[in-house]
Amino acid sequence: MSAAAIGIILVIISAAIEALSNVLQHKATNSITGAKNETTAVLQTLKKPLFLLGFLLMVIGYAFHVVSLGFGELSIIQVIFVSQLVFILPFARLISKTEITAKDWLGALIVTAGIALFVTFAQPTEGTKTAPGGKWIVAILGVAIVIAILVLVAYRFVGGPRALLLGASGGVINGLVAPLTKETIGVIDQGMGALFGGWQLWVTLIAAILGVLFPLLAFRAGPITASFPAVMSLNPIVATFLGVYLFGETLQVGVVPILMMIISAILIFVGIIWLSRSKAIRESFEDHGGNGTGLAGAVEVSN
Repeated sequence: MSAAAIGIILVIISAAIEALSNVLQHKATNSITGAKNETTAVLQTLKKPLFLLGFLLMVIGYAFHVVSLGFGELSIIQVIFVSQLVFILPFARLISKTEITAKDWLGALIVTAGIALFVTFAQPTEGTKTAPGGKWIVAILGVAIVIAILVLVAYRFVGGPRALLLGASGGVINGLVAPLTKETIGVIDQGMGALFGGWQLWVTLIAAILGVLFPLLAFRAGPITASFPAVMSLNPIVATFLGVYLFGETLQVGVVPILMMIISAILIFVGIIWLSRSKAIRESFEDHGGNGTGLAGAVEVSN
């Protein structure tokens, strides 16, 4: 079995585990009633075995995701990870007894078809394990400038527009987390001293924290339908561009491959918007009050 195939299998497992984690943590959050305030509700939720199980699964799913980046190309791994939206549907039906409609399954089918098309026609060539420091400076500064602009503009608005712009910030920063993780994995070959003494691990952790924060702010700023498509779609788009720029990954060229990749991107984006209106997806990423994110919501989105 090729390394690319192993990477695909690992990220599919990661997506399924993360989806299950979302559903379990949402169910645990919903089981808390009558709390005096949000802090009390959070503390009560943290004591729930179901929440702790969901959190453990989140960590395991992230570990699979990290390992998958060591085998496959960024563009493929990050696009396939979007399939967690598809896995949420059966888990929500099985565990939370959420009604899954025919429209939900159609949305899942659209996302799956888009992912399958991209994997079939993109066929990226293997890039380098690490990237030059100069390229990293450009990439990190570029992402920082884009996010700063999005956030500054976001807080000039309220409701849906703010949620959309903060969601875009979340998608962009999480598009950076994946290549940073790949770079960190590449440094491990040089030993633990290089790992803990270098900048890669610490910058990755900072980016990962911001990758949780911005979707969280977005989900609390307005309806999930405003922010969710930006969070989910910009992640693989940014990761793909950075994979090409930083690690020298190249996608297939030619009229047919390019056309099919464009169609796949459209299908995935349409499917994400479609599923953002699904009750199962909405409940998996928002709290039981319907006006914010659950304790786990932003975490699973951001990986």
